[in-house]
Amino acid sequence: MIIKILPIILFFIVTLNANQKVTLYLDWLNQFQFAGYYIAKEKGYYKDLGIDIEIKEFQGDYNSIIKNVISNETIYAIGKSSLILDNNQDKNIILLSTIFQKSPLILLTLESSNIKTPKDLENKKVMITSDAKESASVNAMILSQGLNLNSVNFLEHTFDINDLLNKKVDAYAGYLSNEPYLLDKKNIKYNIINPSDYNFDFFEGILFTSKKELSNNPTRVLNFNEASLKGWEYAFNNIEESVKIIYEKYNTQNKTLDELIFEANILKDLSNIKEETLGTINLNKINEINSFYKFLGLNAQNNFDAESLIFDKTKVLLNKDINSYLRDNQFTLLIENNKIPYSFKITNEQVGIEIDFWNLLSEKTNKAFNIEERLSTKNLNIFTNNIKVQFKYSTKPIKNNKFVYTNSIAKIPIVMATKDNKNLINNLEYLSNVTVGISEKLDLIKELQQNYPKINFIELNSVDNAFNKLKNDEIYGFIDDIYSISHKINYENIKNIKIVQTLQYNLNIYLESENINKPFINLLNIAISKLTNEEKNNILNAYQQILYHDKTNIIEILKYIVPLFFLLSIFMFLNYKLNSEIKKRKNIEKELLKLANKDSLTNIYNRRKIEEICENEIDRNYRYNTIFSIIFFDLNDFKPINDKLGHHIGDEVLINVAQTIKKNIRNSDSLGRWGGDEFLIILPETNLEQAKKTVTHLEKKVSNIIIDSNKNLKISCSFGVAQYKKNDSFDSLMEKADKLMYASKTIYKNKKKG
Repeated sequence: MIIKILPIILFFIVTLNANQKVTLYLDWLNQFQFAGYYIAKEKGYYKDLGIDIEIKEFQGDYNSIIKNVISNETIYAIGKSSLILDNNQDKNIILLSTIFQKSPLILLTLESSNIKTPKDLENKKVMITSDAKESASVNAMILSQGLNLNSVNFLEHTFDINDLLNKKVDAYAGYLSNEPYLLDKKNIKYNIINPSDYNFDFFEGILFTSKKELSNNPTRVLNFNEASLKGWEYAFNNIEESVKIIYEKYNTQNKTLDELIFEANILKDLSNIKEETLGTINLNKINEINSFYKFLGLNAQNNFDAESLIFDKTKVLLNKDINSYLRDNQFTLLIENNKIPYSFKITNEQVGIEIDFWNLLSEKTNKAFNIEERLSTKNLNIFTNNIKVQFKYSTKPIKNNKFVYTNSIAKIPIVMATKDNKNLINNLEYLSNVTVGISEKLDLIKELQQNYPKINFIELNSVDNAFNKLKNDEIYGFIDDIYSISHKINYENIKNIKIVQTLQYNLNIYLESENINKPFINLLNIAISKLTNEEKNNILNAYQQILYHDKTNIIEILKYIVPLFFLLSIFMFLNYKLNSEIKKRKNIEKELLKLANKDSLTNIYNRRKIEEICENEIDRNYRYNTIFSIIFFDLNDFKPINDKLGHHIGDEVLINVAQTIKKNIRNSDSLGRWGGDEFLIILPETNLEQAKKTVTHLEKKVSNIIIDSNKNLKISCSFGVAQYKKNDSFDSLMEKADKLMYASKTIYKNKKKG
């Protein structure tokens, strides 16, 4: 067995140990903007993969960088969305990763200049680098306001903010993460003209190389990209340590530690690392940027192929050596039996969430996978050609030097259950001086203790133990994943315990294997990246309600099969009992599904469900080019209502608002409670203007609400409306609506004061 896999192991060892010198050209001066590359170098991530890297700071001539990348192997660089234009001009580049899903690029002006919008830039001097000048986001913003690009006087960048302060230029291209900090420190008032405010969110910090380099050195390209992303992940998750390294070794701009930390936090938000999309290059967004350049007349190419521009690591991994690796090895999932709903047997067939995901990954890799029951003493892999993996669950990224892990496959909601005689609560902040149990597998107790210091949290080792404590009133509630709790309630037909809240946390599903199996984990990650939301939801939703009536049927049939052959009356009686049991079971399943999808207080959709509905609308838009809008709103002055009048009045207000809104939207619209006093409405087949008319109608209806327990109470809401655009993710769409809601609330507060 060892002899079989030895050539593969040697292949990876030789690849890793080659001393390959490469150069990385930055597109700006040294700062946290390039932290991932510094960290990958300092932590030895490049070296571990046989790469000796030299990082070169930007010298002001971006065109020379492009020429160097194209004409030489071993050259990598960082660029902006203008790289798509460069590729259209037959420059043969390949995009590897994009670090910032939203560009931090902005234009700064002095407040005294009264230049506040793109329209104000006409005949003004704007200092900007050549690649930023051609950036799709900046151009799109200017053109969207009816301004001709030729009417703006673009100047080459000097990287000296004093040129703006001394009024040598009218506008200065900088980063949201840099220059605003400097100006704030100097107490200088300024304006920000941000493409993001005009719904132009394009890529930034794109790592790229030449197609020649990819063709001749595919493994090096793969390794360089993987090491870089690993560096970025470490940098964002360890900001203070990373900032210290930059401060000591890469601080050519003489930035302070506070300045670097400010920059780091801004850039972390723009990276979408929390959504696990770090490095992802969205094909739709590439096509949208290209269409914009075509609109400008900068791209005459009619056969633009976005896929050929994006690095596909599948083609690198699935080379001859890896195909041999797949052919010569077997891949086995180790499972625990009777772990409902994750892995269990029905009529001798192994089923469950783990089984379904494993089979789906098998389809994606076009390789038959095996399943085997795990023995407690068995290692994952003992130098055989049978590579073993097992599922792991965690609310946080897993770190273990002995094992390697896939990216998160899917997320499972975390919920809280209480006895039904307890008052309904919609936020843990409302609880104090109570004990709440939490499953020890979640590893959340420290975070919850920090966020909710008024609650006494205790870890519990099993659902059985937790439910006993709930029944005996030893704890107020119990927190665990939704499947573990709903299974317990459903299987034992427990009627006095129910799920009352979906928390903001999720349990991530991973696959784990030994370090030697990293090539297989890499392949699994590729397969995972190809899973659609629909495929994931189909698996998870299948186990949202756990069906046991098949098992009950077998027991009932075995129990009464003899009497059935003797007396028809007994048969009829048993048939009636069986139907009653099935009906009862279905009612329980229906109630569980309702609890999983509905907010317990307002009886409208909860956050998990309304987010799922919005994601489905995004998928529908992608497939059928439909339109939809969202309305994000919250109650005005809700905190004083809770604080002064009590939570019971606050709950009454929330219920009345939710029901009023629900009655005054279409059946095709969806309403959900986002959290606290925030709500979200999804409006299919609705453009922005139609959504705004809906808001006007809802504002009137809400203002007419009368609270029975306090008839003098005036209710109003602040609304934010946004229409989905092709480049939007769920988060970016919500961010637009949230900004507009905040603006609406500011207007409300100003009116109230004045």
